[in-house]
Amino acid sequence: MAKKIVKMKPIRTNVRYIKAKQRGIHVLLSALWHLAPNAAKKIILNGFFKPTSYALTPLERQFLENATSFHIHVHDKDIQCWKWGQGPGILFVHGWNGRGVNFAYFFKPFIDAGYSVITYDAPAHGKSEGHVTNYFELSDTVRSFLDPSHGFNIQSIIAYSIGASATINCISKEKPLLDVVLIAPALKLKEILFNAFNHHGVPKIVYRNLVAEMERYYGYDVHQDNPDVLVKTISTKMLIVHDKDDRTIPYMDSKILSEKTNHVDLHTTEGLGHKQILRDNAVVNVITAYIFNGQTKRRMKKANLRPKEKKMTDNNIIIEEYRNADSEKRLYLFLSHRSLRDEFLEIDQSDTSVEFSEKPIKNKCRMCGNWGQSLVSALK
Repeated sequence: MAKKIVKMKPIRTNVRYIKAKQRGIHVLLSALWHLAPNAAKKIILNGFFKPTSYALTPLERQFLENATSFHIHVHDKDIQCWKWGQGPGILFVHGWNGRGVNFAYFFKPFIDAGYSVITYDAPAHGKSEGHVTNYFELSDTVRSFLDPSHGFNIQSIIAYSIGASATINCISKEKPLLDVVLIAPALKLKEILFNAFNHHGVPKIVYRNLVAEMERYYGYDVHQDNPDVLVKTISTKMLIVHDKDDRTIPYMDSKILSEKTNHVDLHTTEGLGHKQILRDNAVVNVITAYIFNGQTKRRMKKANLRPKEKKMTDNNIIIEEYRNADSEKRLYLFLSHRSLRDEFLEIDQSDTSVEFSEKPIKNKCRMCGNWGQSLVSALK
């Protein structure tokens, strides 16, 4: 039986097309930069800093229908916020192209446990004002929720993707005492952004000038405030949850960070990718347990510290009273406060203005009826 030989054409790759497109964009933007720099910047802003929107799920719509709506203002933009429940606040910070209600699977456990769930649509996202935004503005938005004047009483932050990047920036600046969970954090954000510029053929002179303008306006530095740099300078205990199969944000960045720092723990998942991780029940359970455990430890720590702090304050008052007392008062305090006698003796040795009388003690002890028995018993 004769075999039919079919000649296959070589599979055409798009490598040449991509390189040609990069060169074309590079030439056009370089020319536009010299002729009309503002127009070139606008093209970059719309291409790289303008989020897209997605439809809400039925569960997300249901939560929004039952939420308390409010607003805050960040850089003259009206930010749409929502709240559920009563009690200490748990702040949820969404990622790029996302919305606050994307954390819907996490809300019920915290509401049932007596916390208030607080989230928002970032600038230029969802129902909030703005057409473009950036990492610096997202950082300032997170920082706004920690402003005591707002009264949100934020105790924990759960943040995702670039929202986790903004949270790291916020923590490094505000230094709050919070329980923090970062889901698939974009740690090397500067590298991701610059690689995207280079991949699409954007001239360095264009994007570096644009980034420099943002730095001056918002008061940040893209190099020094890169999350990968900042996270190594803060001591706040954090949990990172990241999936091995995440093709958007490299899992290895989180793994390397957790291995090189003592304050970062890593919980690894598989098969969830970058988006499905927010809808996985096992992930929800891990994160809620982490937050609940952290909150319990903080309450116990406060409960244990308060009596000690009060005792120290009382002791200081007694020592100061002894320092200013006459001989009879000092004797009374010496007998009454056994634990402070070393401090009392130090005061006596350094203070020559008070001399104890050599006359016999004439006051009778009310407890035992013996002359001077209280002093003898106390010194035994």
